[in-house]
Amino acid sequence: MKDYFVFDEDDKKIGLGLVAAAVFYVVAFSLFGGQFFKQIERAVFFFLEDILPGYVIFKLFFSNLTLSDNKIVDRIMVSFGLSLMTMEVPFYLLKYLRPYEDNTDEKAWGAINDSFLTFILLVLVIGIAFGVKYYQNKKKGVV
Repeated sequence: MKDYFVFDEDDKKIGLGLVAAAVFYVVAFSLFGGQFFKQIERAVFFFLEDILPGYVIFKLFFSNLTLSDNKIVDRIMVSFGLSLMTMEVPFYLLKYLRPYEDNTDEKAWGAINDSFLTFILLVLVIGIAFGVKYYQNKKKGVV
């Protein structure tokens, strides 16, 4: 894993910022909306769906990319965009645009929990990203 990722000071700042934002979100919405554990679940799934896959892809392939003067904003923005492309679009296609069984949620895929489908997509996206990076490194002779 250390061969693929190099964490610097900006990564630590992003991590601390995400933890602080998650704690603030959980506390604020638990006070006004109730259901403390439901808010924790939402914060964790936001991180797993909307930040982690894109951040892994960013760190593996685009670590030297700069769009503006602020590298932290660049990383978060690109990570969020990559996560939307690699998680939300396939989830939508798998969940709602099935070409079989009259496209109803009561049959086939409708029996699968959304959380389980999200976890499957998460593992696939991160696994494919590491596989592609491993293949590129092997092709270059680094591995």
